[in-house]
Amino acid sequence: MAPVALVLLVATAAVPAAAQRTPPDDGLPDVGDASVELSWQEVRALIEELTRFRLQGAEARARPPVDALVHSARIRLTVGDGVLLADGTVEVEVLREGWTVVPLFAEPVALRGVSGEGEPARVSTTGDGQPGLLLREPGLHRLAVSYATAVDPKMGPKSVALPMPLAASVEATFVVDSRIEDVSALGAVLVRSTPARPAPGVEGPVTQHELAVHSPRHFVLQFVARRPLTGARPIAAEPAPGTGTAGETTAPPLEPAPPPPPPRPDRYRSTAAIDVAVEPAAVRVAAQLELAVHDAPLEELQLDPLPDWEIVKALLEGSDEPLRVEPAAEGLSIRFPYPVEERARVTLRLERANERKLERVEAPVLVVHGAYRQEGEIGFRLDSTIEGTPDRIEGGAPADPAEVRLPAGAVAQFAFRFHKVPYTAGMTLRYHEPRAVLTAAVQRALVRVVATPDGKTVVDAAWHMLNSRHSYLAVTLPAGVEPWGAFIDGRPVQIGQRTDRPQVALIAVPRPERAPGIPEPFTVEVIYYAKRDRFEDFADWTLPLPRVDLPVAVLDVEAWLPPDIVYEPREGPLQPAAAVPDLTVEDWRTGKFRDETAADRAREWDNQRLGNLEDLARGTLAARFELPREGTLLSWHGVIFDAGEGATLEVATRPSWFDDLVWWIAAVLLLVAGGLLALSLGAWAAGRGRRGAGLLAGAVAAGAAVTAGSWFVPVADPYAAFIGFAVAGIAVGAVNLFRWIAARRPRTA
Repeated sequence: MAPVALVLLVATAAVPAAAQRTPPDDGLPDVGDASVELSWQEVRALIEELTRFRLQGAEARARPPVDALVHSARIRLTVGDGVLLADGTVEVEVLREGWTVVPLFAEPVALRGVSGEGEPARVSTTGDGQPGLLLREPGLHRLAVSYATAVDPKMGPKSVALPMPLAASVEATFVVDSRIEDVSALGAVLVRSTPARPAPGVEGPVTQHELAVHSPRHFVLQFVARRPLTGARPIAAEPAPGTGTAGETTAPPLEPAPPPPPPRPDRYRSTAAIDVAVEPAAVRVAAQLELAVHDAPLEELQLDPLPDWEIVKALLEGSDEPLRVEPAAEGLSIRFPYPVEERARVTLRLERANERKLERVEAPVLVVHGAYRQEGEIGFRLDSTIEGTPDRIEGGAPADPAEVRLPAGAVAQFAFRFHKVPYTAGMTLRYHEPRAVLTAAVQRALVRVVATPDGKTVVDAAWHMLNSRHSYLAVTLPAGVEPWGAFIDGRPVQIGQRTDRPQVALIAVPRPERAPGIPEPFTVEVIYYAKRDRFEDFADWTLPLPRVDLPVAVLDVEAWLPPDIVYEPREGPLQPAAAVPDLTVEDWRTGKFRDETAADRAREWDNQRLGNLEDLARGTLAARFELPREGTLLSWHGVIFDAGEGATLEVATRPSWFDDLVWWIAAVLLLVAGGLLALSLGAWAAGRGRRGAGLLAGAVAAGAAVTAGSWFVPVADPYAAFIGFAVAGIAVGAVNLFRWIAARRPRTA
């Protein structure tokens, strides 16, 4: 009860005397003399709350979480001389006493002025260096804001980022005349477009585009300028009858604009770059027209007719929308989305059917009406199955293909330059039958085999391959095997099966839609299980390897076979090797085969391949099975295997004790041969030639037996050399010993 008494004492001291005399009716029940048990954490929280109440007062609980609010902003946008002018009002409410800095913009802005109630407002900077308002009196403040944003005055599409006040609600009204069209916005919603009454001196209709801005910092205003935005003054507009202005402020009417200058004639120069690509199916042309415009802007382009050619697309640089091509009285008319000035680049794409029927092809003649000078370059590119010969050139001359600049950086095989129109540049064509080429190949294959004494065998076959147009890798598996999974660069993929040939597994491989030079290699793996015969002594063990429908440059095989057995590999298409090279399948997956140049070249192919792998890796996929590396390791190596050519592993087995027995027999026979050789030398030294010849024959027979046995048991070969040296040493020592004994013996008279 001590904590409860302490809380009551503190509460009594904190509450005023008037509150003690007349306690408020808080609706709590009267429980009489009932007791309450509180924990120390609850008592501590009550003490802290009462202490805060005494120190800060009751008004501290009602303090707002922010010092000021920017409720709304109404902005009016007009076009000036190479500038967008923004004028409007901002409502700010201050919620505290004393000086307060209210952030107005979150980005740098060119302020023209801020005023409130007819007087200039105090403009300060916030902590991040952006403009803010310095206000003192609490309450609602209505401020007039004016700022500007630069805009490119040239004709064409525009994208202008407009900073907006940091208000909860922002409405912007973009007032335009006939110079501007196709108004849209990013970060804002176009609510409606209404006509407005132009002020005196303003030509053409005036439109107000009302936008609701939802971007917290700025929004991007997009429009197309049909005429230069120079020499213009802000548009003063009044709402048309029956339409509202949503509370925008309207600028006073301006003075009448000066009369426009008299129109000037169009003068421009045309420079063409024409790429003619001749293919067996069609002739495709990409033509770029560089226009140097002088004096008056150019609104449309007129060309001579293009018979036998189909215009697929016409584009203007700087605009994503295709140009409209219409037949005219004298040819073709290409209208621009806005008048162009100074320079413009028009790209035309033309096509003409071929189907190996055209004996002659000419470049399209592009004659631009009204151009005071026309020149250009023409390049012909022929398919590898088409042979071409230049036949007639008029209005130009041949050029060096390396000096001709064609669209998209194409390199011409035959090039021409023309300096007047019309011109003629033609090629005589001759067609050849295409030859089939290798579209995919395996750079290296690595097969890992793990077998147990009872014949259970797991095979992991990996092919490091290149592919440009191959759809599937067909893997022919040995009979009676069970596929466990397929992987491409370590990612599981599905396996298909041919109905006519069940042993053929089809694996879809990634291929680039357009080959970026030489495609980078990737790894295809197949893991399968097979039940083979048991390993027995003095028997042969064979294992056929999987075959693929692609040529293989290098094939390496690692076989982990049961221990405590001696194996003798048989030769064939695969030769026994000491070890497989260091580069493994794990290195293929991690890309260690690449250098920096290859990695840069392969970035586009890698992105394409990853997208293809995402499509291939769908449905039920296999879990990866890692092969243990236990037992006796045997290695084989082979080069150049044709598509579908297979190989078989074959080893002879024998128990390890058999080699030990053969070694001891060889050692004993060689020691016997050495001893007989020594005795024969001693017999000859003693003058017993007949006996020495017999001993020598026995030594030769023992050595011949060891040599013959080594043909059947190669393991005896390394020991034969060692023991041979020992026998030779024993023989030499014995000869010297017998000579010394003979020299010591006394001679008889």
